[in-house]
Amino acid sequence: MVFVFLSIILAGLFGRYYCGFVCPINTIIHPIQVLKDKTGFSSKNIPNLLKSEKPRLLIMLLFIVGLGITVNAMITGSRFPLPIIIISIGVLTTLLSNENSWHRYLCPWGFLLSITGYFSKYGLNVNEKCISCKICENVCPAEAVKVENKQNAEIFKKHCLLCLKCELKCPTDAITYKKL
Repeated sequence: MVFVFLSIILAGLFGRYYCGFVCPINTIIHPIQVLKDKTGFSSKNIPNLLKSEKPRLLIMLLFIVGLGITVNAMITGSRFPLPIIIISIGVLTTLLSNENSWHRYLCPWGFLLSITGYFSKYGLNVNEKCISCKICENVCPAEAVKVENKQNAEIFKKHCLLCLKCELKCPTDAITYKKL
């Protein structure tokens, strides 16, 4: 439980680093997405219904209930495989749709961290060197980057996983992690 609260507090300070660097599901589903891209396996878009707040709140509620059952199981010595269930749902989601569907719309932990991550003091920033090439927008697994009307890219820290893919791919080094 200490890890849970520590992750929430750190997301409020530094952004969703857990999602980009610690998340075990991200470690599993990223290679699946790469394999799908190389083999040409077609993905379906996530239904618009799941993109709204109400289903996401329901998913979060189910996650909290499952977390409570898991903690109770740890105390009583019984078994409840919440991590296995969540990983299975994440892998299945990635197989049927695409990686960003899990990160942006379905991951209950990501939903919780997006709330505290919104208030983070640090994050990825786009400076004046941006040429609006949209490479960052295309590589972002969470659809957290938008480039509109030939303006600089904008990174929405609430959704940003801090995986740094956009920073690494930027041809002009216009993206940096810094205090906002």
